[in-house]
Amino acid sequence: MVRRRGMAGAAGFAAVGLVVLLAACGPASSSVGGASAGASNGGTTVTYAMSPGGTAAYPFPFMGLNQIGFDSIFNIDDFQYLVYRPLYWFGIGTKPYVNPELSLAYKPTYQGNVVTIKLKKTYKWSNGEPVDAQDVVFWMNMMKAEGENDAYFSPTGLPSDVTNIRTAGKYVMKMDITTPKFSESWFDNNELSQVTPMPMAWDRTAAGPSHCATVVADCKAVFNYLTAQSSKAPSTFPTSPLWSVVDGPWKIQRLTTDGNLTLTYNNSYGGPKVPDHITTFIELPFTSEAAEFNVLQDPTSSQTIDVGYLPTVDALVPPAGSNVGANPRTLSDYQLSALYPWQLTYFPYNYKNTTGQAPIFDQTYFREAFQSLVDEEGVIDGPLHGYGKPVFGPVSGFPATKYISPQVAALGDRWTLSVKRAETLLADNGWSVKPNGTDTCVRAGTGPGHCGAKIPAGTQLKLKLMYATGIDWMQSAARELASNASLAGINLSLIPESFDDVVNAAFGVSPTCTASNCTWQMAWWGTWTYSPDFLPTGDELFEGGAPNNAGDYNNQHNNQLITATLQARTAAQFDSAMYRWQNYLAPQLPVVYEPDYPSLVETIRGLDIGPQNSALTIMPEEWHYLK
Repeated sequence: MVRRRGMAGAAGFAAVGLVVLLAACGPASSSVGGASAGASNGGTTVTYAMSPGGTAAYPFPFMGLNQIGFDSIFNIDDFQYLVYRPLYWFGIGTKPYVNPELSLAYKPTYQGNVVTIKLKKTYKWSNGEPVDAQDVVFWMNMMKAEGENDAYFSPTGLPSDVTNIRTAGKYVMKMDITTPKFSESWFDNNELSQVTPMPMAWDRTAAGPSHCATVVADCKAVFNYLTAQSSKAPSTFPTSPLWSVVDGPWKIQRLTTDGNLTLTYNNSYGGPKVPDHITTFIELPFTSEAAEFNVLQDPTSSQTIDVGYLPTVDALVPPAGSNVGANPRTLSDYQLSALYPWQLTYFPYNYKNTTGQAPIFDQTYFREAFQSLVDEEGVIDGPLHGYGKPVFGPVSGFPATKYISPQVAALGDRWTLSVKRAETLLADNGWSVKPNGTDTCVRAGTGPGHCGAKIPAGTQLKLKLMYATGIDWMQSAARELASNASLAGINLSLIPESFDDVVNAAFGVSPTCTASNCTWQMAWWGTWTYSPDFLPTGDELFEGGAPNNAGDYNNQHNNQLITATLQARTAAQFDSAMYRWQNYLAPQLPVVYEPDYPSLVETIRGLDIGPQNSALTIMPEEWHYLK
C-alpha cells in the first residue's frame, strides 16, 4: 500500500521526533539562516536542528504522487503535524501506540463493518470554526476523488475499502468498511492513522468556494488548487488565507526556500496545555551531520541550537549496562539522551533488476550468504560507538512492543558475521568461490548443488550497492560490507548518491527504472520509519505489488500470511497471525538487514522537552525552561 513514505536516513535525530532522511554534504545554505540567537539562557524560544536533509517545505497534508519527497518524516512530523493535527496522535513514551489524550477523536467503535468516529469538542480552527465531523469527511472525500493520484492511495486500503462516508451529528462521522474481513487493530493503526481533518476554508478553487466536503465530484478541482497553492513561495505561507488556518498548537510565522522555519504558538489550540511553555519554535535545516555538529559545539557561532543531535561517530561509548554515554567536552552545556525510533533498518534487493542480478537475488541461499557478511555487531561497536540494536526480522525488536514474534525475538540474529558460512553456502550451490577475487557460477541449473533458475554458467558475483551520502556511520557500514563480501569472492561496488537519487531509483520515480530498464541492484537510503502506519503488518514493505515494496519482493505464501494479519478480528487472532507471518518471513531474508540506531539528542541544560517519542512525533508546545 502506498503511504507517506516513512523513509529516513541513517543517523540523526529521531528523538524528539526526527528521523533522518539522508543528505548531500554541506550546510543547507551559506548561513543556515537568519534565525534568532535562540534561547539558550532560558525564555520562550527554542531553536531545533533538523536532521540531515530534512526541511519543512509543503503545508498541504494531502500529497499527490508528484509531491514525493514532501511525504517524508521531516515535512510531516516536524511541520505539518505541528500546525494541522492528524485525527489520531501516536506515541506514548517509547511505545508507538495511539495516544488518546492527544488525539482529536476518541477511540473508534465498530459495529459489524461500520466504524464510528466521535471527535472531541475542544478543538477548533484558528478562524473560530470547530474541528468537526465534516472536516473528516472532507479529507475522506478527497481520498475518494484522487484515488491512484494520491500518495496515500492503496489498491486494497483507503479509500478503496470504505464507502458510505457520512456525518451522523456535528462531531460524529461513520463509514462502512467494504472488506468482509478486516482487523480492527490494522484499521485503527494503519488506516485511520492517515487521516488529517481539513478546514472548510480549504474547500475552494481559484474561482471561489467549492463543495468537496459534501460532493466527491468537486474534490479534484479543490485538490489541484490546494496543490498549486502549496507549491508557491514559502514566504507566502504565513499570510495565506489557507495555510494560516490551523488547529495545531503552532502557526507559521516564517518559512524560507531552504527550509528555515519559525513557528509561533497558536493561542486557540484546543489540546492539553503546559504552563510556561515556549512560544516560538525555530527549525534549522542541515544537509550533513558535520554541519550541524560544528554549530552545536561552537559557542561563538552566530547560530545557537537548543535541541540538536550528536553524530554517533562523535559519541563516547556508553559504559557497560548504560543506555547512554557521556557528552564530549565540547558539549558540556548540553544533556545527552538516546531514543530508538520505531523503525526498521534494511536495504532491498531489486528483484526486477534488468541487468542480470535478479535471478541471483531470488535464491534464498544467496540471501543467507550475503546477510552473513553484514557485521551488525561490528557496526554497533564500531561506527555506532556502542549505540544500536541488531535487526533480524521484518518487525523491529527495539523498542520492545507487543508486535514482534516471541520465536523470532528468542532466536535473535541468526546471521552474525561469518565469511566461512557465506563461502560454504555459495560453494554448496554451484559457485566457484575465489576469496578476494570474483565467484563464478560453474554448475548452472535448478537442482540441489546448482546456482538456480536463470543463472547461466559463467555468471560472476559482481554486484552494486547504491547508498545515500551524508551519514558517517552508514558510509562506514557500507565499506565494511564491501570488504567482507570481497573475502567471500563477491565483488561489491559502492555507489554513493544523494538521498533523493537513491529513493527515486528504488521506488521507481527515476526514468532509469522502468519495466524494461531497471538497472539498480541494491539501494540503501537509510531506514524505514513506521509512520503514519504504525502497525508493522508487512503489507507495505513485503507484500507483492505494494508500491513501498521497493525491490518488488513477491512470495505467495508470505502474501497469504500478511492477508491473515489484515483479516484477524480479535486481538488473539491478530497476535497469532502476526507471529506466524514473522516466523515464516524472517528466515527468508527478503531484504538485507542493518542495525537500528538511536537518535542521540542534545538538549540545552535547563530545557525540559519531556518524554521522547519513538513514534517520531514532537510536541514543542509542551517544552519549557526550568526555573
